[in-house]
Amino acid sequence: MKNNNIENKAGDDKLSHTAIKIDGLNKWFDEFHVLKDISLSVSEKEIIVVCGPSGSGKSTLIRCVNHLETYQEGSISIFGEKLGKGKKSADTIRDNIGMLFQNFNLFPHLTILENCTLGPIQLRKIPETRANEQATALLERVGIADLAAKYPGQISGGQKQRVAIARTLAMEPRVMLLDEPTSALDPEMIKEVLDVMIDLATQGMTMICVTHEMQFAYQVADRVIFMAEGEIVEEGPPGQVIQHPKWDRTAQFFQHVLSHKS
Repeated sequence: MKNNNIENKAGDDKLSHTAIKIDGLNKWFDEFHVLKDISLSVSEKEIIVVCGPSGSGKSTLIRCVNHLETYQEGSISIFGEKLGKGKKSADTIRDNIGMLFQNFNLFPHLTILENCTLGPIQLRKIPETRANEQATALLERVGIADLAAKYPGQISGGQKQRVAIARTLAMEPRVMLLDEPTSALDPEMIKEVLDVMIDLATQGMTMICVTHEMQFAYQVADRVIFMAEGEIVEEGPPGQVIQHPKWDRTAQFFQHVLSHKS
């Protein structure tokens, strides 16, 4: 786990191959230009935190990476493979990318264990016995193995998000995209989810996380990216961007976020 006083890991030998490369990405919703010429390279095992005001394009950006949103211009490559619209690209995304949403997206009619085994059994064709063993181990890893037989409606929001993390990990992704994973949680439940996210980061998972949780950014992020009006306005080590931003718009945003959290 990183010391909060360490501002960057430039030269850290954990950063090696390029996991995701975004080049000249532009997206419109009708007349609204939501992403404006976004270019970004994410190294394998790098932790990126994306911040910015509502409507800045943060969630749209990571949804484009996962092809949950289409884009009109630019390109995205995952581990060197440029994504298109065919089955090969869909397989590349499924095999490499895991997505964690704000609102859990668990199947209410399935038990916690079944939620975690459905993908591996149906999509990866893993035998049920092996999928059950793997899911049980992952639920133990996120601290909720005792809930395996319960249903989503019987557990708390923080527990649901930990189930969602275990379910994502069950697909063995190389990269995790997290879209404000704590925003739907009560304050007392946020820490239990952040602890799991921090553990994943320190174990070497490549992550792009849209969040305003500065604790997570300080502890594990390699870079913080600040977006506004569809553009990357500023990026750099957490200590630089959060504490010593170059632009007034960035400073105003973090002043508001940090005062709200205190």
